[in-house]
Amino acid sequence: MEFLLLILLMPLPIYGVRANDPIAGPWQSKEEARNLECTRLSQAQAHERYPDLVPDLPARGTSGVTDALACTSRFMRYGERPDRDEVILSSLGQSVGEITQIASALGSGELTWHVDAFYPEPAVAAKISVAARTQLAERGHKVSDRVPVLAAGDIAVLGRMPASKAYPLACARYFAQRVLDEQDAFLGLMIIDARETQLHAGLCMRGEWRWLQ
Repeated sequence: MEFLLLILLMPLPIYGVRANDPIAGPWQSKEEARNLECTRLSQAQAHERYPDLVPDLPARGTSGVTDALACTSRFMRYGERPDRDEVILSSLGQSVGEITQIASALGSGELTWHVDAFYPEPAVAAKISVAARTQLAERGHKVSDRVPVLAAGDIAVLGRMPASKAYPLACARYFAQRVLDEQDAFLGLMIIDARETQLHAGLCMRGEWRWLQ
């Protein structure tokens, strides 16, 4: 059963400070505290999700709970993943959110969005792709699960090229071979250097590749 720690935030500074950082104490060790993932919820959201634990909104003018932290144990504890994967995944929501915001501003109109992630670890690549698809869908875009694929000969050639040239050429080939058409947008997310921990991204539309970051 999934461990749940629900911390109610009160309108007093001491409670707010303690609740914003669930630290080690009599009920949990330092290691257990580090392996919590917490989400801040408004009182209305917390009451809807955990009605037995969080009271409904109080009457206007009365004080009490204002919001809450819902903390669950991480599926994989710190130290179980490679450091690069840990850094990428720990900031995935923010980094993918920034990327999809930029992409959305550039890809206006009735487009079908395709997403793929190019990352050495397949499980992490899948998480990156799912996060990007989810955020694009939440922004109101039509998102496809189909990933554009080139012929084996194209892939062999692209694999010998530096990333700065490979991705723009792949984009042009997608369009030339009609893997994508004018109503498609392809968002690619990747790391360029195996030593880095920052996600890069590019947008392919109408055969033209544009680096987003």
